[in-house]
Amino acid sequence: MESFLDQSAGYLINMSALLLKRELNTAIKNNKIDITPEQWAILNRLKENSGLTQKEVAKLTFKDNANITRIVDKLEAKGLAVRKADSDDRRAWKISITKKGIEIRDLVEPLAIEVLKKATNGLSDNDVQEFNNTSKKILENLSK
Repeated sequence: MESFLDQSAGYLINMSALLLKRELNTAIKNNKIDITPEQWAILNRLKENSGLTQKEVAKLTFKDNANITRIVDKLEAKGLAVRKADSDDRRAWKISITKKGIEIRDLVEPLAIEVLKKATNGLSDNDVQEFNNTSKKILENLSK
């Protein structure tokens, strides 16, 4: 008999996220790419809109500022991102992806697609779209 926890959307979403992250991390390591899934997520956001502030990156990736600082430090050390002082706010930094950052981000994308294909094996396109819509609604509800 399944417990309340086994039927909980929060538990199921969290476990799915952890397993997806583990699978992606394994795929990245197997391809000898020196990046973590968290770093890749930030590079994705920076490729979409380079020049975001750390606060904006934190909001888009659901990470706190301390985590963003640590991750961006590592991305900078690897030459994948750069920080520049914000000309409008001397307290803020704008983060931009480098050419090397784009190359690494693009190397990982097909690996992430394969992980998602594995995760959604046996589901119809409609099932996946319905799940995505439901997940977006949950995120929207909890972001208010």
